Amino acid sequence: MNSMIVKALAAEVSATAKGFTATITAETLDRDGEVLIPQGMNSREFDQNPVLFWNHDYAKPVGKCVGLKRGERAIVGEFTFAKKPDGYVGEFFPEVAAALVGQGIVNAVSVGYVPESGGVRRATDIDRKKYGDEVQTIFSRWKLLEVSLAPLQANPDALITAVKKGLVSPVAAKQFFGVEAPKRTVVTIELPAARSTVAKPAPISVAEIARREIARARGSIYL
Repeated sequence: MNSMIVKALAAEVSATAKGFTATITAETLDRDGEVLIPQGMNSREFDQNPVLFWNHDYAKPVGKCVGLKRGERAIVGEFTFAKKPDGYVGEFFPEVAAALVGQGIVNAVSVGYVPESGGVRRATDIDRKKYGDEVQTIFSRWKLLEVSLAPLQANPDALITAVKKGLVSPVAAKQFFGVEAPKRTVVTIELPAARSTVAKPAPISVAEIARREIARARGSIYL
């Protein structure tokens, strides 16, 4: 079997209440000078295990594909994210991925596929007229192996923004992406001391003190 080809697309990702939809491929020229023909897709094996991965990391499944709609010039997939199991403790990566997609921080998908026999050709003059002079290869028959979220836009600055917005916890940012979130600055405000409302006694003169001491010495009660 040929080695798997990974094709990342800045696809149209639209978040929904349950997950998201995305154009996983379209009949357009990509950055490698190649065209993947949607009508040539063989998804039989993928349909049996339609797992959605994070960046082609098979240790990080985040959901599944629940439907593929094959149009004339594009294929649109509908995806749902995995739900946290009851009793699960700690950060749950599919929830992190869902938050990043829902806020538009991650907005691309990538397909992994292999060409099928007789499904690859060098671009012809007709192809160049249709797709542009930069076209080099046409994949007219291919087998879809997997679909992944492609975190092309998930740079450290975007993830820090997500942390500040409360979409991703600082623990998850460090655990899953190796991004150290900035520490919060604690500002202390010094308030002026409250003034006492109890009236202070008026000062006593020296003469008054002398009269009180003489009266006390004579045994008189001084009022």
